[in-house]
Amino acid sequence: MNKKIIALTLFFALIIPGAIADEGMWLVNLIDKQLYELMKSKGLELKPGEIYNPEQIALTDAIVAIDGGMCSGSIISDKGLMITNHHCAYGDIHALSTNENNYLEDGFWAMSMDNEKPIKGKSVTFLRGISDVTNYVNRVIDSLDSAGPRGLFFMNKVSSVVEERYKDSPYEMSLSSKWRGTKYYLYFYETFSDVRLVGAPPTSIGAFGGETDNWGWPQHKGDFAIYRVYTAADGSPASYSDANIPMQPKRFLTVSSKGVEKDHFTMILGYPGRTNRYISSFELKEQFDISNPIASNVRRAKLDVWKKHMDKSDKIRLKYSDKYFGISNYTDYAKWNNLCIERFDVIEEIKKNEAQLTKWIDAKPERVKEYGDVLNRLETGYELKAEAEKYKGYFQESMVRGAEFVALGQRFKGITYFLERKQIDTFTIEHSKVKAFCEIAEDLFATADVEVDRELFKVMVKYYLSEVPESFYAESFVNLLARFNGDSDAMADYIYDNSLITDLERMRAFFSEPRTINDLMSDPVIDVINTMTILPYNKLISSALDSVDISLGAERTKYVSAMYQMQRELAKSIYPDANSTMRLTFGTVDGIKPRDAVKYDYLTTTQGILEKADPDNYEFKITPRLEKLLKEKEWGRWGKDGVLYVNFMSDNDITGGNSGSGVLNGKGELVGLAFDGNRESMAGDVYFVEGYNKCVNVDIRYVLWVIDKYAEASYLIDEMEIN
Repeated sequence: MNKKIIALTLFFALIIPGAIADEGMWLVNLIDKQLYELMKSKGLELKPGEIYNPEQIALTDAIVAIDGGMCSGSIISDKGLMITNHHCAYGDIHALSTNENNYLEDGFWAMSMDNEKPIKGKSVTFLRGISDVTNYVNRVIDSLDSAGPRGLFFMNKVSSVVEERYKDSPYEMSLSSKWRGTKYYLYFYETFSDVRLVGAPPTSIGAFGGETDNWGWPQHKGDFAIYRVYTAADGSPASYSDANIPMQPKRFLTVSSKGVEKDHFTMILGYPGRTNRYISSFELKEQFDISNPIASNVRRAKLDVWKKHMDKSDKIRLKYSDKYFGISNYTDYAKWNNLCIERFDVIEEIKKNEAQLTKWIDAKPERVKEYGDVLNRLETGYELKAEAEKYKGYFQESMVRGAEFVALGQRFKGITYFLERKQIDTFTIEHSKVKAFCEIAEDLFATADVEVDRELFKVMVKYYLSEVPESFYAESFVNLLARFNGDSDAMADYIYDNSLITDLERMRAFFSEPRTINDLMSDPVIDVINTMTILPYNKLISSALDSVDISLGAERTKYVSAMYQMQRELAKSIYPDANSTMRLTFGTVDGIKPRDAVKYDYLTTTQGILEKADPDNYEFKITPRLEKLLKEKEWGRWGKDGVLYVNFMSDNDITGGNSGSGVLNGKGELVGLAFDGNRESMAGDVYFVEGYNKCVNVDIRYVLWVIDKYAEASYLIDEMEIN
């Protein structure tokens, strides 16, 4: 069986008390027998009920979704310790950092529970159950359809009806579809919101190699951070309180210090975000031709502006590090995604599947009636909207997601809408809407630099002017540009020199006196904000599709349904796309042959850190303490034969959202944390390429060494159960 099946994404379900018997077949310990036997042959030593069990405690009870599924994590002690990736904690660490206490640069270790840092808005969610409600949802949909046309929030109404049926459940509920509505599942969750940062290494460990190594191999990142989950005294979820106690979890993972070797079994349980492996060739072509190049090019230009200033000033670096980190990841992804789509001829491979689909549809009249025109309509739709999508993409990247102070102008203009609606002519800073705006503006001045933003706006507006036709510009923007004879740099300087939202003291002085709507509308940034509306782009796209009566959403649903039905009849794997619900992927440890005559091993060591270390390159700087410890080679019980391993590679099938997922061995013990894919796998969200889709993981032994020897936080080691 090929690696695509080996890395198959599975899902589990359990019976919820009070379930309705006519829902259809309940999914209890749903692990395909053939796949389970394959897992055993690869090294799994657990029974299905030890992985997931509707009646007893199992591994899944130690797995959490962080912040609604942005990342995954694992509970690793009976006192609620939770481990995830450093890059998942990056925003929290950044928010806690100041110029005086820069936890990004220096790391953070609580050393006692009293010193753990509460994180506002942080949450972890446990899966408590899943129910197949397909039959009931279809009946609800039919009932609502008979009552009238579907509105914009039709599925919200469906969800409300379904959730009402289970209102006696003590858990939160979320309705989720598979294969664009072919199947429906109701998920039951329990969320805990008192989550505190316990420990995180400095960026020089947690993000060693930075962008240079991102999506690459070999890597040498100590990509981990540790939190603790707190509960009310009775163990229930509770908001932050000094009275809360460390969680006593249903299950926590045992940590293995024995490491991994080639062909060892690996299993990952987590919450992958989104895949699109039922994508049509036409949608992928749009991604390849339009969205990826725009995102890669414009965002890279944005990052270049920031980096130039970050390299000159530690103060600027601290302001922009979290923003830079958040954008750079997808910027690189878009580039490598296109390279892989081209390298592996993915569009042509999907076309082969579509040719097979056409034959399957043509084989029976009822299929022709239901699906006969779906491919032609998809092709027509994507062709008709391609040009408008390009304009829209450049507009969104350069203007909407461009300069931060200009974007703040949208909120500024929003004040006028409110005042006009309420027929308020004169106002002061004491007005609630004005006060709220000023608070947001004050925050931006604290987290962004006006001169950096000025330069960014100059770069971004050039993309807008060169790639978006003038027919999309607002009249006021055209007139403003004409005042400077088309010189966009001069226009930008005029805005930043005169707008009240680009100077804190100017803004405070402006709002210190009673003002009118006309005062607001005379600000030069308004002329730019007037052109920052997405409506003309959406109107052009809608007009093109309406002219041939095509709804791409409906056609995509038909396409996926047809693919699902065909693959089911042909007994092919039909696992659903990831959608931030819990999934399992299993594979084995191994390296990769990325190119002709090139072969990479599956393990990296601390020697690689010393080889890459460069005091003149921020991405490869290491602290004197780390350098000293690495050269001393005092690995303690975490090393093997005089070597300390850092990262390893496996062929588990992951995507965004899996970051921080625990990598488990055949016994269900924690051996690592998934933190990255490899550059050769960057088409993986749409197409699995056997032998090239890999998962990059931090070796748990390196994590333990950093905690024990570098941070000297051995009390955390004592809290874990380590084999």
